[in-house]
Amino acid sequence: MYRSRHILPPVVIPILVVVAIAGYILGIHRAPAASVVAPAAGSGSASVGASGEGTRIASGAGILLEYPMSWQPAGSAPAIPGLTLTHTLALAPGGDSAHAGVLSGQLPAGEPAPLPAAFVALVHGIPHTEVVSLLNTQAYRYRGLTGYDRTLDLYVIPNPGNGPTALVCYASKELSADLAQCEQIVAKLTLVGQSPEDLSPDAGYARQLATLIGTLDGERLPVRREMSLGKGPAAVHSLATAMAARLATTAASLVLLEPPLPAGAAQAALAAALLQARAAYTGLAAAAAGGNPVDYEPAELRVEQAEAGVNGALEGFALIGYGPT
Repeated sequence: MYRSRHILPPVVIPILVVVAIAGYILGIHRAPAASVVAPAAGSGSASVGASGEGTRIASGAGILLEYPMSWQPAGSAPAIPGLTLTHTLALAPGGDSAHAGVLSGQLPAGEPAPLPAAFVALVHGIPHTEVVSLLNTQAYRYRGLTGYDRTLDLYVIPNPGNGPTALVCYASKELSADLAQCEQIVAKLTLVGQSPEDLSPDAGYARQLATLIGTLDGERLPVRREMSLGKGPAAVHSLATAMAARLATTAASLVLLEPPLPAGAAQAALAAALLQARAAYTGLAAAAAGGNPVDYEPAELRVEQAEAGVNGALEGFALIGYGPT
């Protein structure tokens, strides 16, 4: 028989490290049904939570959720644009998921950050990241996400080599009590089939990363300002060549860092983005040297796209806690 365990709400681990990304990021935008494990019929052995209400257990994508008996599995949940989940489980008060509930499932694998880029692009601003302690693991929490018609609190548990597990607590504005109850359900989740991972940002690694990005910004921002002044081809060639060299140096220094496991994918994405930006600036320098306007405009566009790629890679660090608190 499952025994109910009373625990406190998720404990926020203070994030005291800041990566100097603000100066670099300029003008960014922003299944099969799960089985439910219930007490045996007629046994009278339902678990009892701290409130005195009986509880049940539902299994989802790599997790078990303990939920009050006033909540029930729901056949579906409101679609969340940009958030594609498989192996979904939906629970809601009274089984009615239209206005409040919890949705869990597996996100696609291969993203360098916990949140899919398609989802982040639809959210108003870069979501603030907290690392929270749950029953036997940690998760990234993104609270009060805006841009939707209801309040969203999103939890993501990485799963190296596979798609992360995501849990969404949602509720209409007038149903804040249901949102709080959803947070209690998430707080007591049990991880199944994988070992818990320490997601706390590493202060030493953050300082090294901040130094690299700060040094890059020290050259990159003046170069961008100079280019915006409509300099001639010779000046653009010189500026773009210098910028390409700085990007190459930063990428080479970055790959020498030893990232903590949760930051590995973000570091690899940033290194790739820096090298793409270096190639774009090298192309711009060549176009300026050639003096052909037909070549110059596409080269400028490739630089802008590469800069956006670096911005996106830096956003990935913010989404794992290496950003402004």
